[in-house]
Amino acid sequence: MTFQARPSDVFAALQEAARRTGFQYLAGDMSKGTAMFTSGKHLLMMGEKVNARWTQVAPGTVQVTLSPAKFGVAGWSGRRRGPSVDRLSDELSGLLPQAG
Repeated sequence: MTFQARPSDVFAALQEAARRTGFQYLAGDMSKGTAMFTSGKHLLMMGEKVNARWTQVAPGTVQVTLSPAKFGVAGWSGRRRGPSVDRLSDELSGLLPQAG
């Protein structure tokens, strides 16, 4: 997904999209364009986790990639995208303007 936004706008929109979809910010580094969100009640325990990466590809344009986080055998689902990634992606798309 590519948006007309600044990296800081993307990070704020990701946090809002996560809140709206029942996820919580777990960890990340805004300066490196990474974040992880979880649906688990206890942050490091059970629950779905989604990785977010964003890169400024041109002035005012940021590319965002969301993917399921996988930890060991128990976290492997065999799917490229899951419903959590889709929900977060849909919500994010409603918060930021798409790039041309």
